[in-house]
Amino acid sequence: MRDLCVFLDAGHGGIDRNGNYVTAPSKQFQHARGTFHNGRWFYEGVFNRIITDRVAAKLRNLNIDCLVVSHEYVDTPLAQRVDMANWYHRNYKPGIFISNHANASNGNARGYEIYTSPGRTPSDALADLHWTNVKDLLGTRISMRPDLSDGDNDKEANFFVLVRTAMPAILVEHLFFDNYDDALLLMDDNVQDLFAEATVRTVIQWLKQ
Repeated sequence: MRDLCVFLDAGHGGIDRNGNYVTAPSKQFQHARGTFHNGRWFYEGVFNRIITDRVAAKLRNLNIDCLVVSHEYVDTPLAQRVDMANWYHRNYKPGIFISNHANASNGNARGYEIYTSPGRTPSDALADLHWTNVKDLLGTRISMRPDLSDGDNDKEANFFVLVRTAMPAILVEHLFFDNYDDALLLMDDNVQDLFAEATVRTVIQWLKQ
């Protein structure tokens, strides 16, 4: 197996020590019913940290090196996160970059998406592995939203963490937090664990390549 470091990014900010959610209004949604992170409020940055922390714990239990480049709760600049990953990639161990998010649209959209940078790059192979693992573990419970226009399942975008990273990088959108049914799934402990487990399996498969 190859020796590498997994760079993990929890998108946006979380809840500070005073109990305040410290990220953009577009990264939260108040549902008409249900209980989420703060009453009926779903906070994307909180969910992103739950998944990231679960992945990190599983990797460390397997003695696989990982580094969380996002802050405990501060919404640090994207350049800072990417610079940290790139520095360790060049000076410590080469690695892969995984940015965890949840999506939002109009309240009606549902499903799971993976993004890579435009064009055919090693990131596409990483995304292919991860798509398969998520589908195998959760495909009967969630909707998968592929973009098959270029022959693979991932979508492409010029997101900063995808085009400025010096290693293969994917950005994962774990369902739509402004859709009530998807939000309930995102709060489900077993679903969260399966999302994290899929990431760990992807890392192990990448290490073996």
